[in-house]
Amino acid sequence: AVVTGNNTYRDAGYATLQSAANDASAVAALLKSRYGYDTTLVLNGSRLEILTALNTMREKLKAEDNLLIYYAGHGEIDGAGKGYWVPSDGASNAPASWISNAAVSDILDTMPARHVLVVADSCYSGTMTRASSPVFDAGSMGADKWAGWVKSMVNGRSRTALTSGGVMPVPDTGSGRHSYFARAFLNALQDNKRLETVVAMRD
Repeated sequence: AVVTGNNTYRDAGYATLQSAANDASAVAALLKSRYGYDTTLVLNGSRLEILTALNTMREKLKAEDNLLIYYAGHGEIDGAGKGYWVPSDGASNAPASWISNAAVSDILDTMPARHVLVVADSCYSGTMTRASSPVFDAGSMGADKWAGWVKSMVNGRSRTALTSGGVMPVPDTGSGRHSYFARAFLNALQDNKRLETVVAMRD
């Protein structure tokens, strides 16, 4: 896993965030302790530091590996509707200093990893994907159909994005020390039982 949380920014045009670093630290700790992830945590990362972490993972992973990328911090959108992550050294009104969703997608496409999940808690993160309909409805699936769906997904290759909002700003703070999105994501990781079933089936 590559987990990034940016609270502070060099450019005064970007307000200091309250929860991004806390969110990232909590996600990284939970992924490591409960799910056994080899986790790289980047706090208040520059453009170079974030891209280096992703590229290092690209060189490290093999075809049988899975990857989770988590980003919490400022997000931007340009006049063409393209979304970006803003690194700690990103400059206001300077897209060249940001990290585009397209650049992240290009890195993921060249990774040999079987399954990659990108979790983005930032403004305009919905530009990472235009698909919002679930592939399945777990509530209406019987055990046999669920098992079949899991096996087909595990045996395939996937690139999936889970985002905190659409093409709009999202709140930084929520309940306690975490954003609303991060709190829900952490709760899902803590309470989840089905992922354990998926891992058992894969093995």
